[in-house]
Formats: sequence, C-alpha cells, structure tokens
Amino acid sequence: MNTILELNEVRHIYPNNRATKASARARSVTPPRRGLIEADLRLEKGKILGLVGPNGAGKSTLMCVLAGILSPQKGTIRLNGKPIEQNADQLNHRQRVGFMPERVGWSGPGTPKEVLQRLCVVRGLNPEMTINLLETVGLRSRTNDRLSSLSQGMRQRLSLAVALMGDPEILLLDEPMNGLDPVAQGAFRDMIQQKADQGAAVVISSHRLNELERIVNHVAIMNQGKIVTRGSFSSVEHDLGVGHRLLVSGLGKSPKLRIKDDPLIEIEEIDGEPDWTLRLIRHDQSWSADLRAGIVEKICKGNTRLTLMEIVPPNLEEILAAATGLERDLALQEESE
Repeated sequence: MNTILELNEVRHIYPNNRATKASARARSVTPPRRGLIEADLRLEKGKILGLVGPNGAGKSTLMCVLAGILSPQKGTIRLNGKPIEQNADQLNHRQRVGFMPERVGWSGPGTPKEVLQRLCVVRGLNPEMTINLLETVGLRSRTNDRLSSLSQGMRQRLSLAVALMGDPEILLLDEPMNGLDPVAQGAFRDMIQQKADQGAAVVISSHRLNELERIVNHVAIMNQGKIVTRGSFSSVEHDLGVGHRLLVSGLGKSPKLRIKDDPLIEIEEIDGEPDWTLRLIRHDQSWSADLRAGIVEKICKGNTRLTLMEIVPPNLEEILAAATGLERDLALQEESE
C-alpha cells in the first residue's frame, strides 16, 4: 500500500468573529467561511506534493489537519488504511509526522543544540541524534551559538531539523524556503528528494512557485477552502484545459498574419521584425507533429526563415491562475494567510 494518509470529505471551519458577522449583516450577505470547507487528498510514499493557492485558500488549515494538530469537524482521516478515531490513533498519527510551520519565533538564551536536545527528551527520542540533525540542515558550525544570533535562514534550518526528528514518514513543510539563499535552496531540494527516495510522503506549501515546481512531482491547488484539483502536472493541466505554448522565432517578415487564419490558435507577439518571436497557444489539444509541420509550412512561405520552434509547458503560476480565476498579481502575493 503506497497511501500513508488519506482525507475523505474533511472539514474544519473557524467561527467568524463579531465584526465579520456584523459586516455581513449590514451588507445582507452570508458571512464567509474560513478554513477547510472540504478536502479529499492522499499522501503517498515517495511522492512530493506541492500545495498552492491564493492567500486565505485554507492551505495552513489543511497542513494543521495533516499534522494532526487540528481534528476534522466532518469527514474521516485514515492512516495506513485505518480510520483515526481514538486518542491513541491521534497520537500515532502525530508521531509519524514531521511538521515545519511557516514561522517559528526561536528566541531566548538557548542554542540550537540545546533546543534539539530538550525536544528529543520531550518526544522520547535519543538526544544523541542532535549533532546529526544539525549536520543534515547545515547548522553544525552553529551548534552552540545563541538563538538570538541566528539569521532568518538559520532559524528556518533549525525548524527543519525539528521536523526531521524521529525520521518521520510524513514531512509537512510550510514556506520552507523563506530566508534561504540559492545555495541553501539547492541543498534543501536535494535533502527533500532524498527523504522521498527513502519512502517519506512530503507536502510543501509555498508561494514561491518557480522554486516549488523544481522539486514537486504532484500538485494540489486550493481556493476558498477547497481542493480545486490535484494530481500530476500533466493530469492537472488536462483537467483545467491549460494549453502548452509553442515558441517560434525567425528572421525576415513576421508570419503572424499567415498563422492567424487558424481560429484555434492564440498568438502573442514577443518581438517584431526582423528578428521576430511569437508565442502560440492552442487550448484544445497538444502540439502534435502534424500541427507543427503545418505551422512550419505557413512560416516558411515568403521571405521568412524559421530559427527556433520549442514546445513550452505551462508553469505553475499559469496553472494556479487557471484553477482559481485570479490574476497573477493577486494570486502570488507573498503574505501570510
């Protein structure tokens, strides 16, 4: 069985405060529901899932439910096929999870080594693993430094070390790349891939979509408390009808007018003559060899030479925009929920 954790119609909604209710009454509208309205999701061994969505979509609530911090108000959660119902089941669930929240306010007179040692004792783990954890996240040289002296990136690494304690089967990471420099990001990607190769189910929630798509192999898109779509990139693209782009460049007279006679092709002009570049989008199907051959024939008519033809799949930003209907500047704002 590859499924470690499974959510079926899970709900966890927060009550609205008085101000929100009063505002809704004044406008004669129903107060908005905040949190997780409904979620169906499977976490599978060896898979790295990217969790994306606009602010307020319910991502943080879902992460807390996956971590066992919040219990579902409705629906069921299964761990290795068994429903989580009793307190012992909930404890077993939490023990199998490593959770890295978005922000942890590491402060006080302690050191990274002391923090990890205390947490090992609390969780009944061997404190001797502390040095290995610090080595894994690149904090070995900061073992005995005061917490107050750590940069934001170092604090992120300490949070990651805590999440890795006990070799969890499920690893949940909320905005893990905040504060990490490019070198640290590369090391982070390698480490997460190694954990997945060892059989862990990994979930990464992040607004940094260009970095996220370099590591995840599956994606779940949330909007307004619901998972809109989930699956591999190709299946999500198909579900949303997001087309691949065909990038063509050449020299001479632009073939834009000759290609434009096909009503199924949308054309974006990037550069004009004499070194022209066009981006072609066809939403109803992929760019088959026959379609591309027809484009080449149209381009090469007249005094025009083709120098580049490349199929470009949609990126995660475009997929998110298609799923949520939000413009890029709204969907990608990097503020906490």
